[in-house]
Amino acid sequence: MKFSYIFLSAILFIYTYPTYSGVFKQIDEHGNVSYSNLQSSNAEKVDLPPIVVVPSVDTEGVDERIKKRRENKIIREQHKEIEQKIAEESSLLENIKAEYKDGNPDRLGSERNYQRYLDRVERLKKEISVRETNLQALQRELEKLPQIN
Repeated sequence: MKFSYIFLSAILFIYTYPTYSGVFKQIDEHGNVSYSNLQSSNAEKVDLPPIVVVPSVDTEGVDERIKKRRENKIIREQHKEIEQKIAEESSLLENIKAEYKDGNPDRLGSERNYQRYLDRVERLKKEISVRETNLQALQRELEKLPQIN
């Protein structure tokens, strides 16, 4: 029984040996180049350079670095979003201040009644106050965000 295993192993080794004997280059009559691991009559053996084995990278702390990068990305997005809101709020405030003209806005044609004019002036004053409060709140939010390392 043991002899049959050895004999069978030897036959399999001899049968499969040519497949592991190298790489062969063959050029056919049309000039097409083909590579194979089986040797044919007009094939020549190709000497390949040795395989370069790159050692594995030390993966210690990779999860922590990935987590840190994700956190930094989220913080950057939050910074960008708040800065965009600050820019929008500043633009609105400037437009309202331009209309307010330091308490002396132009009188509109629909404001024949002086009380309507005063109501609009008061509304503009309140809106300026609200926009300035919003800007201050957004600046505080921006300052609360952690700095990116």
